[in-house]
Amino acid sequence: MPEALFQSFLIAVGGCAIFVWVYNRTLAHLHESLAKKILAVGGLPLGVLGGAWHAGVVAGLPISSGSPWIWRALTIIGGAAFVACLPLSVWKARWMRASRFRPAGPCPGGLYWRGLPAWGRPILRILAPLNQVTRLRIHRRDVVVPGLPSEFDGYRIVHLTDYHIHSTLSDEWYDHVAAEARALRPDTILFGGDFISKPKHIPRIPRIMRTLKAPDGVFFVRGNHDFWKGVRRITRSAESAGMRLLSNEGTVIRRGGSEIALLGFETPYVSLTGAERDALEALPRCRIGLVHMPEAFHDTAEFGCSVAFAGHTHGGQVRMPLFGTTISSTAMGPLYASGVGQLGDMVTITSNGQGAFFPLRVMCPPEVLLVVLRAKCSSG
Repeated sequence: MPEALFQSFLIAVGGCAIFVWVYNRTLAHLHESLAKKILAVGGLPLGVLGGAWHAGVVAGLPISSGSPWIWRALTIIGGAAFVACLPLSVWKARWMRASRFRPAGPCPGGLYWRGLPAWGRPILRILAPLNQVTRLRIHRRDVVVPGLPSEFDGYRIVHLTDYHIHSTLSDEWYDHVAAEARALRPDTILFGGDFISKPKHIPRIPRIMRTLKAPDGVFFVRGNHDFWKGVRRITRSAESAGMRLLSNEGTVIRRGGSEIALLGFETPYVSLTGAERDALEALPRCRIGLVHMPEAFHDTAEFGCSVAFAGHTHGGQVRMPLFGTTISSTAMGPLYASGVGQLGDMVTITSNGQGAFFPLRVMCPPEVLLVVLRAKCSSG
C-alpha cells in the first residue's frame, strides 16, 4: 500500500507538471479570458484528482481504472518532475547565497478587505496567517560588473515592478514601498511595468508613482497589463509623475568623464527596429538592462548587458515547499522566475514585485531590490 500511495503521489505530480508546462509556455502569455482563468484555477486540482483517482483504483473502490498507459506515463512524468526539483533548489541556493534580506517592518494601511469580492473575503481571512501580501522584504545584492568605471563603483540601483494598482491594496501600501526604496539611497530607480490591474485605476498612477525619487532619474518599461489596458493613458500618467520610458532604447548615466548605459526593452510587445538596434549598439559598452518579462533577457544578453532586471512572474506568488515556484508565468522556467540567475556572462535578477494580481502571497513576499554595482569583489 505505501508503494501504491507513492505512485499515486507521482501521478498527481505528473498531472500537475503537464499543466504547469502548458500554462507557463502558452496560457500565461495570452490575454485575459474566462477560459484562461478557469484553466489557471482548475488545472492543478485536476492533477491531484488524478492521483486520488489512482489511489481509489488501487484500494479496490468501484472506479473505472481507464488505460494503464495513462497511469504509467503520469508516473514517469511525476517522478521526473519530483527529482528535477532537487538540483533546481541547489542551483537557486548557490546564486542566492550572496544576497542579503531583511524585513521592512509594519506597513500602514496595506490590504483593503472592503476591496475584495464577497466570496474571496472568508477564504483570505482563513489564509491570513500565511498571507505575505503586505510583508515587504528588502533584498540587497552586490554585483561585480566587468569593465565598470571606478566612478561607478558602489552605484546603487533600486528595482521595482508589478505594482498592479487595484482596489485591494491601499495607497498607503505603495507609499510604504516608495519610502523603503528612498531609504536605500538609490542613484536610480528602474520600474519593470504592470502599473495596474484594471483600467479604472489609471488615475491613481501619478500620485502613487510621484513618490519615487532618485538623483539620476526613474525609468520604466511597460508590461503586458499596461499594453492590454490603456497603454497610452498609462504612459502619459507615468511620465506626468516624472518617470522616463525606455522603449527599446537606452540612456547614458555620467560620472565625471565615465559613462554607463541603461537599456530598456519592451519585446515581445514592441519589436526592435533596425534604427533602434543601431542606436543601442552606439551606447557605452558597460550596460544595465531592464525588461518586463524574463523572456526578454535574451535581448539584454544580445546587447552585452552585464546585469538585467525583470518582473512579471511575481516570483510565482504562491510557492510550494520543495517544488518552489510552479506557475512561473515564463517559458524561461522556474530558474528565472525569482531571484538571481545567470544567462551566459550576464547576471539576471527577477523580482517578486510589490503588488499582486490577487491579494494572496504564500512563501513569496513582495520585495524591494537593491543592486550595488562593484568594479571588483569586495572583501566584505
